[in-house]
Amino acid sequence: MGGSGPADDGLLCVPVQTNAAGAFAVRTARPGAGEPRVGLAFTDEERLRAALGETQRWTRLSRPALLALLRPLGIVDVRLDPVYVGPQMPTADVLDYGPLMTAGERQAQWVPDEVW
Repeated sequence: MGGSGPADDGLLCVPVQTNAAGAFAVRTARPGAGEPRVGLAFTDEERLRAALGETQRWTRLSRPALLALLRPLGIVDVRLDPVYVGPQMPTADVLDYGPLMTAGERQAQWVPDEVW
């Protein structure tokens, strides 16, 4: 993988979490307090790990498949390659982490959504 666009097969890396029943659910976030939830997707595993950490589980889905999973939850937007997803911004300057973290189009902070 690598590169700046979705993998050659058109699939995205989508973060998931296991619920109490052991089933996987896609991870969502809020771009800011009080804003509607959005889906999250990454063009490659490296970007996902940079934003969510090394232990984040993920699966490969197409954008239409991800939207089909999110629509019953009232989610109609997917954000691609957010730089950071967490409760607070990192204390270090994110620009010190190299080109992966400096892409201007990506959002700098996301509030994770605990409703799965």
